[in-house]
Amino acid sequence: MATRKKPTLLAQGKPRTLGGSARPWRVRLYAPEDGGTKYQVMFRAPAGEGEPWKRVLRRANSEEEARKIFAQAEAALDTERETPAGADVRASRTIEMLGREYLSESTRRGKQPRTMEQRESRLNAHILPTIGGVPVAKWRVEHSRLVMEKGAKTIFSQRGREDLRGQLAAMRKLAWRLDWLDQSIDPLDGLEIGRANVLHGATAQYVDPRLRPETRQVKAMADAADKLCGPGGTDPLLTRLPLFGTKIRVAGFGGLRLGEQNALRAIDVFFEHGYVHVNGAWITPRGAAGFRGPVKNHTLHEVPLPKSLLVGELLPRVKELLDLPGKASLQQVVNAQEEERQRRASLAAKEKDRNLAWWNYPVAPEDEFWLFVDTETGLPVKPEAHNERWHRIRAWVEDNDPDNAWPKTIVYRNLRHHAATKWFHDELGEPWEVVAQYLGDKLTTVLNHYVRAGEDALRDSVSKLAEL
Repeated sequence: MATRKKPTLLAQGKPRTLGGSARPWRVRLYAPEDGGTKYQVMFRAPAGEGEPWKRVLRRANSEEEARKIFAQAEAALDTERETPAGADVRASRTIEMLGREYLSESTRRGKQPRTMEQRESRLNAHILPTIGGVPVAKWRVEHSRLVMEKGAKTIFSQRGREDLRGQLAAMRKLAWRLDWLDQSIDPLDGLEIGRANVLHGATAQYVDPRLRPETRQVKAMADAADKLCGPGGTDPLLTRLPLFGTKIRVAGFGGLRLGEQNALRAIDVFFEHGYVHVNGAWITPRGAAGFRGPVKNHTLHEVPLPKSLLVGELLPRVKELLDLPGKASLQQVVNAQEEERQRRASLAAKEKDRNLAWWNYPVAPEDEFWLFVDTETGLPVKPEAHNERWHRIRAWVEDNDPDNAWPKTIVYRNLRHHAATKWFHDELGEPWEVVAQYLGDKLTTVLNHYVRAGEDALRDSVSKLAEL
């Protein structure tokens, strides 16, 4: 009987005694046997807690693939990481599994509920229906193109398509880090999104001045909200938001985001200093109760407001919330606010969580001192209801004050753009560094949004030419 020929040894690693072996062993790479096509990589790997290491065989269809497995096994043993998975495990690691891992990691990193909802929506609407069953190890650029083609059918904005590609890029990075995808393979290589036209001197994030409302428009909307949402209003859906006009002024002259407006409380207004302390955001996850969460970027900031707004509109509301008589002096209000802050600070000091302070000490939403509420619930209004009321007011202004009508192309959140440019920068003359502090944004973000290189020179040239 003929003896079976031993496979040819192509490479072997350093001697090891890991796993309680009495004799040294090595990672070995063998060429295919006669008549065979599979390369073989043999090594040892942990079998379980306290159990002897078991022998592992990994097969590959090419020498290049086999040498990658060989190198991975050597590196894993050197650094005590997980050794290369078998073909069955690699096949089970699909894009769907990677997507779920991506969402889990985002949760661990403390991403906001709205951010999580957007990521989950992109995953479920575009990525999984297209390539969810593809093994991550076989993810290639043609698969990514299919995702973008599907997304283009329902995503019409440039920003939306960029977000979809950005999520694919984040999943690719995670796949590399988990060692589910060889780092020599880039499934987004060459996958570019058509560039949008950009005004000279502006960044891609530049906010067109036409999308920054005029001060007269802000005042017209706020005045209309006072009329329609106040005690004399006739629409019960609007009168549920009694301080909507004040809220519009806080947004238009303070630049707060909608979640920050909704999260304002009586103790966040510092009348003696002339500003509000922005330290939280009202968050409404899908299918769950709203709650007061951290401010965006976890950046606390103070925002100055006009005295007429602070004293004329917010002060009566704060007196009401703190159970003070209408004739209470400003000092009495300030004393009551500070007493409540100190009470919460003392409670926070007794907690194990050292990150708690007066401004983020947890209080049941129904017991909080909200400035702006839906009277039907006693809680801050949901964003969807807020926007619906906003459009009712916009339509009223369009019919009754057409000279100051709010353009349909400008959404509510663009009140923040008015505060940054027309109010803080132009009217108050604040430098962009200060504007960024008031908005709770990075300076680079503010400059990208509002500053266009050469704009001042262009304005000067136009003025000179007008005289010729």
